[in-house]
Amino acid sequence: MTRGAGPKIAAVAAALCLAGPWGCGLFNPRDPLSGGGPGTVCLTPTTPSAVVANVQVNYALPAGVTCYTSMLDVAFAFHPDGADSLDALPDTVYAHWNRDVESRVATNLASNATFRSVVFDSEYAAPSVSPDQRTEVHFFAYHIVVKPPPPPPAAPDTLFQGLADITFVQGANAQWHITDWTDRRDASGSKTWGYLRRLYRVGF
Repeated sequence: MTRGAGPKIAAVAAALCLAGPWGCGLFNPRDPLSGGGPGTVCLTPTTPSAVVANVQVNYALPAGVTCYTSMLDVAFAFHPDGADSLDALPDTVYAHWNRDVESRVATNLASNATFRSVVFDSEYAAPSVSPDQRTEVHFFAYHIVVKPPPPPPAAPDTLFQGLADITFVQGANAQWHITDWTDRRDASGSKTWGYLRRLYRVGF
């Protein structure tokens, strides 16, 4: 086994063994998508759980940006927590946050930060499923641990935590993609994923 292979395998295993309804029992072997960088795993998004696994393993990693952005529908929209939006004023950094913006922010993150973990810890409410079963909204509690680039002295790891209401839609090709992502603060007082995103919407 090559140096570094162990952590990559561990990351994939962690993504596939999520707690609660996203546990290992729901993950059957799937063909990986092409386009990921060396050492990445990108599951074919035949279920919402496969999309979630791809987000956890690939979000903001240089080799995983292509996989992550391929999970976003062309109609993707991100909505910050209302308090985060107010805190950003007079800057309107969250305006018109579509797939192109999300993709560029994820690329900026991959270029400028070292990620330790991205985890959907649990679902804080029961999923909402449309009558035709082609749209599902899941309500996640999440946390992200990020290690910034090491200026002298090295910065400590930073925790971002909150809630994410994510809408998954199944397309005509039977694959699932994210169409809507609403970020919410929780009771922890931690900065949210939306706040982290805001920091990296720069240069456009």
